[in-house]
Formats: sequence, C-alpha cells, structure tokens
Amino acid sequence: MTCHCCSGEASKVGKFRNANRIVQRYRCKRCNQTFSESQPLDGLRLDQSKVVQIVKLLTEGLGVRAIARFVGCDPHTVLNVLEVIGQKCDALHDRLVRNIQADSLQIDELWARVGLSQRRANLLKLKDDTLGDQYTFLAVTAREKFIVSHNTGKRSFENTEDFVADFANRITGRIQITSDSFRPYPALVRKYLLDRLDYATMQKVFGADENNPADPSRRYSPGVCTGVKVKVRAGAPRPDRIGTSFVERANLTVRHFNKRFARLGLGYSKKLSNHRYAVSLFVAVYNFCKVHSTLGCTPAVGLKLATEAWTVERLIEEATK
Repeated sequence: MTCHCCSGEASKVGKFRNANRIVQRYRCKRCNQTFSESQPLDGLRLDQSKVVQIVKLLTEGLGVRAIARFVGCDPHTVLNVLEVIGQKCDALHDRLVRNIQADSLQIDELWARVGLSQRRANLLKLKDDTLGDQYTFLAVTAREKFIVSHNTGKRSFENTEDFVADFANRITGRIQITSDSFRPYPALVRKYLLDRLDYATMQKVFGADENNPADPSRRYSPGVCTGVKVKVRAGAPRPDRIGTSFVERANLTVRHFNKRFARLGLGYSKKLSNHRYAVSLFVAVYNFCKVHSTLGCTPAVGLKLATEAWTVERLIEEATK
C-alpha cells in the first residue's frame, strides 16, 4: 500500500468497523499520515442492506421521495446511491458487454423530459441542452431481448452518432438492423457497419380513429396504425426479421419500471446526470437480474454473458470490483 499524499510505503495501523464492513487503516512511513483503504461504494455512509433496498425500489418504479419515506432516509441519500451505483453499473456494462454476437438488432428512441417541458424551455429562451426534451436511444437484440447499448441526450446528429458508434463497437460478425426513419440513422449505420450489415427501416403510418373522434390535442396516444413502410437500406435483410416490436416493448418496460419516464406526473428528472444514472442502473438490472417471461432467463443468460440470474446484491458486488 502506498501513501495518497507522498506515494511512500505505508504499513497497517489498526482497523475500524463502519456501517458496511471492517476497514483497514494505514500509516505512511515517510510523512506519517494515516488513511483508510478505498471503499467499494465511494464513501456512502449507509448500511449495505439499505443500499440494496434503495436499488431494488429504484428499479421497480418508485420515485425518490417515496423511496426515502419507505426506507427512512433523506431524499438526497437516495440520489447519492443512484449516482454511485449508476456510475458503477455504467462501467460494468462497458466492461462486460463486448464482442456480442446476435442475429438481429432493433434500435429506437424513448422520450422523456428533464427539468421542464420543451415548450416551457422555448418560452423562457433557455439555451441549456441538459433541459427539456431528452431521448434515450436503445439497441436491443431481437432474440435475447438484451440491451446492447444506450445513450441519453438530445435527439441530435452528434448523440445519434455516439450511439451508433457504441453499439457497432460492441457487436462482432454480420448483423441485421431495423430502425425507424429518423434521418441520421441510414448514413450513420452504414458508416460504422457497412461491410457486415443487413439494414432496413420501418415507418408506421397512422390515421384517424373513426371510433374515437376526439380532438387530437386532447388525446395522449397515437392514432390507428394504417400501414407500414419498409425500405431496405443496405445488404439483404431477411423479411421475417424486419421489425421494431421488441425494442418498442423494451421502451414500455423502461416506462413501467422507471418513474422518471412517466409521461404525466411529477416524477421526471430534474437533472440530466441523474436521468442518465437511472438509465444505466435500469439497464444493468434488466440485463442481468430480471428474468424475461419469454426467455425463461435473464437476457444476459440468453446471450451467454452470465450463467445464472443475478441478485441485486450480486450486481452491486460485480459492479464494485
């Protein structure tokens, strides 16, 4: 062990117990400073069982204040747990989700608001890109339902390119991709995957609902789907694999198990950083802990990235290694 101050050699000088574990103390032989060994949860002064409980509640759709009341702690403590575990889950995803082999991939974007509505931001003439409409890009394997990549930010060309480049680097071999008709997708997907790509776009066409002639401004769902426009963009995609149903179903799962994505309510994120931490935490739990009803196992087991379903305790342990 070396000293954090002068990089000199340090020797053990006693122990103490905190809320989680026994912590080793050290004394530097050069500058005589004492310090503790590094903590796996970056200094969270909270019992491990409460950390696990907060993570479980965050991924089951409860809001921050509801969790604070349920667990018996301050809302800022819940946000601290979200930040620490969210960052570590993001690093875990980046470390484990590599060299993925999949037959088909579906990509889509999921809307949410951060801080305030985009209309309000426009009225106030705010230039802050971290407020207003924010989109979470998801790339989901069709067979294993595994979220290979995610990115949260404005629905811009730059964020789209970061998203496409990320999942392109995680996938090996030839891949079939289906997306909607968002304008940046065709050029960017071909740019990063053209030599091993079968690619098609699918655009749904919506019409008026004759059985529900309500004012469109009072309706919170799209009209009736009257058709689908499919266009081959690269390679020779198999027709039976062209679709976005699985990634749209994943969008629904995100909305159901994450309070920040509720369309009507006050649970929306106030800061973009917390929104991103919540997405990273959800993706890790979804991939490694939640058993998919169709598969009978977790998506990570289906993709052979794990041998069994992880508990939240196991996820935290793996993320803090």
